[in-house]
Amino acid sequence: MIWKIVYLPALLGLNYLLWTQEWGSAYLSAIILLTFLVFMPRQLLHPNNMLFGFYALYVVVSSFLNLILEWIGWDYVLPGGQQVFWNEISKYTLLQVEFTFLVLYLGFYLFTRDRVAKPVESPKIHVNTTTVWMLIGVNIVLVLWFLESTAGIAAWINDYSVTYLSEREGHGLLNIITITVGNALAFILGMWTHTARNKLLPIVLAVIALGLQAYMNGFKGRLIFLMLLYFAPWLMMIELRLKTLVAIAVAFFSLLYLTTLVRTEGYYASAPFFLEMLINYFNAYQLHDWVVMSRNPALLETVGQIFTKPAQVFGLAGPDADFDISVMLTKEFFPDQWYLESATQQWPLETEAYLNYYGFYLSWVPLLLYAYIVSRLFHAAVTLRNTWILPLFVLEFNRIFTVMRGTLVPWEVFFMIAQYPAVYIMTRLCLSRAERSLQFPKGSEKDQPRA
Repeated sequence: MIWKIVYLPALLGLNYLLWTQEWGSAYLSAIILLTFLVFMPRQLLHPNNMLFGFYALYVVVSSFLNLILEWIGWDYVLPGGQQVFWNEISKYTLLQVEFTFLVLYLGFYLFTRDRVAKPVESPKIHVNTTTVWMLIGVNIVLVLWFLESTAGIAAWINDYSVTYLSEREGHGLLNIITITVGNALAFILGMWTHTARNKLLPIVLAVIALGLQAYMNGFKGRLIFLMLLYFAPWLMMIELRLKTLVAIAVAFFSLLYLTTLVRTEGYYASAPFFLEMLINYFNAYQLHDWVVMSRNPALLETVGQIFTKPAQVFGLAGPDADFDISVMLTKEFFPDQWYLESATQQWPLETEAYLNYYGFYLSWVPLLLYAYIVSRLFHAAVTLRNTWILPLFVLEFNRIFTVMRGTLVPWEVFFMIAQYPAVYIMTRLCLSRAERSLQFPKGSEKDQPRA
């Protein structure tokens, strides 16, 4: 309680330092850490944990490493040298980052403070193994079809990095279908493992299925996401503690290192290379600062881009029309990267707010609406222990990270409208209610959550 009392004075003091001192990013990092520690969620799958994870990587880790290397006079060894300069980022950008973080974080905090007075049903789950085996077969066929139809399985094995980056174009629909099946299968195999007496078979199947899915989608982020789906039945029951947070951080960076090695074929194996990669890879806010420095805030400048892909399908838009804010800005700031490699840099959600909602002035409206929607899904899945809604919440829980690296409503929204019901249907077909038992959930009057 005392920390909540001193939070506001501390916040004001840190904002003063952010505005008046050099390396304002250090004080922004302190604000992010302080807010998380004062209003730390109780449940591990709380939306604020993913939100904090994003800002911890893209602000705290990146800027802290940048500051430390600056202090010790580090000579950069990666080709291209130092690419991110947190000490040069404008005060406006730093304050907008703080504003977005606080609106979303405190929004999630307030909207998830449920008080459930009645016991809810926590169903025991029966796994329909025949249907699961059929889904596993479909998954294998789809993955192999995707690998073979893009560049061929041999190319994926012999030159993985180049193949992943440059040979997938034109297979978007197959990729989306395969991802949808993989998402559902990861959760279903997790439930099978969770409920099975003999866990060896579902674990082996999960390793194979998740490995294939991660392989075709770049390993790094995809594998972490699939693991979230697989372990969701356990994660929804875990209460967050600082030691849990430390363990997750260690596991995350270990997994990030290993998957980065696979995706880049060992390029970042050395400690100096990996250290500099952590700074340069999480560069979204330097990119946003370029936008802030090059133009004025605007209203609804890019929201119509979600209709570009459908318009292209019907011949109403050209093949080079912008369908995503990061594509648009990559063409402007990194044209070779887009036109030669079909790759993009990633601008953060603050850029969408800057170009569509006048930055600070109106962005709080869509941000709070988004926080409310995700919070209601959290309530249904985690607080009320709804097994069939849980994978949908985990999809949105993971998408928080994607949203923060892009837009609230992406061009893929039309596929998401189909994907979520498909995942729900597959989950319903593979998992059924066995028998019922009553228990008070986390968040009941017997166990009031902090957030």
